[in-house]
Amino acid sequence: MYLEHWRLKHFPFENVSDPGYFFESDVHHMVVDDLTDAIMRRKGAIMLTGDIGCGKTTITQRVLLALPEKRFDIAFITYPCLSPVEMLREINQQLGLDSESTDKSVLLHALQQHLADNAASNRDALICIDEAQSIPSLDTFEELRLLLNFQLASRFLLTLVFVGQPELQRKITKLPQLRQRIALHLHLGPLSVQDTTRYVLYRLRAAGSDRAMLTRQAVDFMYRHTGGVPRRINHLADRCLLLGMRKGASLLDSRLVSETMERYPC
Repeated sequence: MYLEHWRLKHFPFENVSDPGYFFESDVHHMVVDDLTDAIMRRKGAIMLTGDIGCGKTTITQRVLLALPEKRFDIAFITYPCLSPVEMLREINQQLGLDSESTDKSVLLHALQQHLADNAASNRDALICIDEAQSIPSLDTFEELRLLLNFQLASRFLLTLVFVGQPELQRKITKLPQLRQRIALHLHLGPLSVQDTTRYVLYRLRAAGSDRAMLTRQAVDFMYRHTGGVPRRINHLADRCLLLGMRKGASLLDSRLVSETMERYPC
């Protein structure tokens, strides 16, 4: 167990969306602000893309958790490999509506009535689809687009947020009607070398570190190996701490990072 060796209270580089370990770089801060603003202003359809491991889901969950609970009715779909009817049933189930029927018209009627009731009580429905590039059929995308037709003269009755890898944009490009409905497209890239340093230090402090335990050269090596992708940084840093414990190291330096990369290639 390397916690005792490095005098840490928690594992600092777990790949889970723990709010206590959320590092907000300038780029992350801008994405959070832009995504929140678009949702609050009922912009209709929003898309957030980014490469694997760049933190799209973490940012999305942070935004959703910060929304006013009394105002927003949220369906957060994490397994989108669904047909059009299956997608409607999943949305309805998460919103507490009839989800047993296989009749699309019944599902749509229940959803439309719910959205109208929300509008009457000044509430907003938000449908967020993570890993949206995995939606298997363009028909499902089209069904989701048609939900945007539920609107009043002055506002959409729901907001759609698509979150996914760059492939998502290529899929939506095949549907001009949906592409034109995307009011905002945000893209999240990897961290810079400066933000990689801040990221590693932030997570170590969040885990209870109260001393200097890595060198600048070590972070430079990490950045070159991981390209600034947070998930890859987490994997490498965790293995470095594990190997450092086994070797009795007191400092995470470039030599330890190099040896870790040789022993645990990824």
